[in-house]
Formats: sequence, structure tokens, C-alpha cells
Amino acid sequence: MNFFTESSRATAGLFLALTLSGCTALSGGPGVDEKDLLPRLAGNEEALRNISASERAHLQLIATNLVATLVQIPEMRPATATLQLNKPQTAYGNAVIRALEDAGFGMQIVSADQGQHFVSYSKSLSETESGLVNNYSLAVGKIQLSREYVVDDDGVFPSSLLKISGTDHIADITLADNIFAEQGGDGKIFISGAQREGVPDPDLKASTVDVQDFDLLPQDKRTPQEAVFTEARQRYFENDAKRQSPNLDDYEKHRRTVLIFDDNVTQMMGNANKRAVRLLVREFSDDDIMVIKACLDADGRDDASMNRAIRVEEELAGYGIPTESAYIAPCARASYRHASDDSPTPVELIHYRPR
Repeated sequence: MNFFTESSRATAGLFLALTLSGCTALSGGPGVDEKDLLPRLAGNEEALRNISASERAHLQLIATNLVATLVQIPEMRPATATLQLNKPQTAYGNAVIRALEDAGFGMQIVSADQGQHFVSYSKSLSETESGLVNNYSLAVGKIQLSREYVVDDDGVFPSSLLKISGTDHIADITLADNIFAEQGGDGKIFISGAQREGVPDPDLKASTVDVQDFDLLPQDKRTPQEAVFTEARQRYFENDAKRQSPNLDDYEKHRRTVLIFDDNVTQMMGNANKRAVRLLVREFSDDDIMVIKACLDADGRDDASMNRAIRVEEELAGYGIPTESAYIAPCARASYRHASDDSPTPVELIHYRPR
């Protein structure tokens, strides 16, 4: 199931579900344990003990929804952004920081509101004609996300569009809204879409998500939080690859290396591959590009290969290679690899320079 909805019932394969281990399934029903919301870095256990398991589940869904949006904003790539934060004092703060950790951000504890990427968040309650509405916000530096949610007997659900400010890059964002449908609901409908705060958008893309009783999933079948974040990052890189299509006739090969992954599912680079990337980027110049060739599937689509390519691009970003200078090549359909093949898997990384 694809947990990012552009229409009310969009579906696709969950590409990482089999590779994740020790992941906690998202919950909106029976609830989640305190440990599932407790940040690994400077958590506040007391704040989590003071709320019920179902309330913790609601906060986990809300934090996942907001953070899965954040990682699709180019300025907020987990591979390149280190966030500054204070120790959380509330349950929602715990949920936000744990979600940011699970999304892959580097974290730094500070004593005040220092840092370019300082994390702040808030929750407010409003009484409206529709009943009680909770507004949750998350800000990292100048980028801010906010959305209203309502709680009923079935769980927690969005009740507004997600508002974004501080960036112009929202056109390709797709919300992780179908995670709410896993709670089930008797004919419940909510709106899905993102809009720029305070700026009218005639091209706004919004849809509705219909939730039925049969959408309810058991606790252990619900989507792991890490899988939601990984798919969000994948969508960012796929959209980025569509935007950039360098004409390789204008470039010449300068250097290349082949990275070897231990099998067809791992995303662990390993020391040897990291060293190879580090050596390759030493001669990179502003006008150069890096091309990542990872696809080994005959039918032109291979999610495992895309995951490895994304992992390599994130490694390049860690060395300062700009997004627009790293390109994931489309699947060339040059060879066939059976899904059960667990032999070492190559990824070709090529450094091109302008002619």
C-alpha cells in the first residue's frame, strides 16, 4: 500500500516493508507504549506517562504526518540538515523529536533557541462550530508546517489542509494521509492536500480520503513509521530525478567507481563503499555532475535498486554535492536479476565534466 495519497484510494507497493526490522507499527486504536514515542536523545518519560496509550498513538500519527511532509522539502533533506532542539517538556514534543530521529535527521541538543535549524512546535485547542479542533504545528528554522486534527471514537483524523510556509517547494509534496485510514471509520471523509500559508493557489491539488470500517488494520499490520519516512524520501528523489535530465552528450566521463552492496535488499554502504565515494568527490567541481546507475531489473522498475540509489545520493549530499548535481539514472533494462537473488549488488557511480 502506498501511504501517500494523490487521490482517495491510491495504492502501490510498500517498498521497504520487508527490509525494516524492529519497527513499531503506527497505531490509532489500542495505543502505543511510552518507549515508542520516547526520543533516543533527551526524551521526557514523565510527559509520556501522564497521557493514555491511545493519546500517544494519536500523537505518533500526527508527528509522522508532519515529519513525512518535512522530509520532502529540499531544504530539509535528512542527509544534509542537522537540527537543533531543546529537551521536550510535553508528550507532543517527545513524539515530534522521536519522529525526526526516525526520519534520519542529525540532532543537536542546545540550551536556548540557537541554530539555523532550531526545532519548535506547538499545540492549540479551538472550539469551533464543528466541535473541538486541535491545531498542531512544527517549525524547523524558517520552515513551518501546521494542520488541524480532530479526535473521535475511531481515532485521530486531519480536518484541514496542511499549511506550509518558509519554502516555495510544495508543488511535488504528497501527504502521508492514508496512515489515518488504517484506524478504520464508518464512512468518514477528510480532506488531503498541502497549501502555502497565506498565499492563494489556483492550482491547489486537494482530494478527499474515504475511510470505511474495512480499512481498519490490526495493530501489528499497520505501517511502520520508518517505512512512511523512507517512502517520503523516495518520492522526493523520484520527483527530483524527473526535474533534472542532463544531456550527457554535453559531458565527458571523468572518473567512475562501482560500489558493491552485500545483497539485493541492504542499504548499508559499508566502509569500502564510503571510502570510494569520498575519493571520487575530491575532484568534484561546481559544473560537474554525478550519475548513479543502480537499476538491474528487466521490466524497468526496481524499488530495491531505487533505494540503493537514494542511499548513494544521500551519501553524496553528505559531502556537499548539490541535489541538482546528482542524478539517478532511469532503469536501463540492461540485465535481469531474479527477486530471490541475494548475491552482491553493484551500483555504478560516474563523475562527468562539461566538454
